[in-house]
Amino acid sequence: MALLDKPDSEVEELGYAISNLKQELTTCAQCFNISDGEFCAVCSNPGRDKTKLLIVEKVTDLDSIEKTGLYKGLYHVLGGAINPLDNILPVNLRISELNNRLELASAVAPIEVILAMNPSTPGETTTLYLKNILSAKPGVVVTRLGRGLASGSHLEYADESTLRHALEYRK
Repeated sequence: MALLDKPDSEVEELGYAISNLKQELTTCAQCFNISDGEFCAVCSNPGRDKTKLLIVEKVTDLDSIEKTGLYKGLYHVLGGAINPLDNILPVNLRISELNNRLELASAVAPIEVILAMNPSTPGETTTLYLKNILSAKPGVVVTRLGRGLASGSHLEYADESTLRHALEYRK
């Protein structure tokens, strides 16, 4: 409805931008974030900490972490999570690209890999799978995001899994 109040030129410009969106954007050759060139803004930023690599399922997860302004390392977007029920297996994700990246990076300096999968069954499956294969790599330290109770929540409404993780990852 808001578009009806806009001048025709603005509506046409928006339509043009939307129709060309897919042609003008691509995937970053290094982390698989959305980019308008070979490398995204994160990967091409020399100020990023190259000793930290945060692994996410989707680009929207990367965006959420970036919005916090707290993380200054690099990313790797897997393109999903392991879910055999939906026929998503490790071979369907960007795990081989991750392995290649880590081999090159860990040869230069130790790397902390931060697993930031969603707290779902596929996310947990992916976390365990990656932790098993990456922990054996020399020069790679694997960590995962802490989890627990959200601010303002009540213990009586928290599910068993959330409470278990809140206790396990307490500070």
